Amino acid sequence: MKLDFKAIVNAIWLPFVIWLMAVIAVAFGGRQPGVVCATPMAWLLALWVGLRCAARSGSAQRSSRLNEAALAGAVFGLLQGILFTLIAPFMGSIQPGERQKAMLISVIMILLGAIVSAVLSIALAASVERKRTK
Repeated sequence: MKLDFKAIVNAIWLPFVIWLMAVIAVAFGGRQPGVVCATPMAWLLALWVGLRCAARSGSAQRSSRLNEAALAGAVFGLLQGILFTLIAPFMGSIQPGERQKAMLISVIMILLGAIVSAVLSIALAASVERKRTK
């Protein structure tokens, strides 16, 4: 099974750049960056990733296209989690006793973001695939 990595990258880049710009605008615009980073709205962009991946995939097999969508969603969620980890220090000072909790929250956001985004992305790609076969 070959994966179309070009379709995966093309599916991810635009939604992530848009999200990155939103996070930067809020984080450095004097607002609460945590409101943007921790919101499930970020994960909903994974639906767009799944749609873009399904539309751009050149793979012949349905299973390959769904795997591509899942991988694209997971990478997208991973990138969002990493962005959360990078922006978290700007949310306010972290006390020495809270550093371990802050690290745990970052790890949870990275893992949960990758899983949720992969599920949402593959769900929309599967919907597109069902419509294709009708």
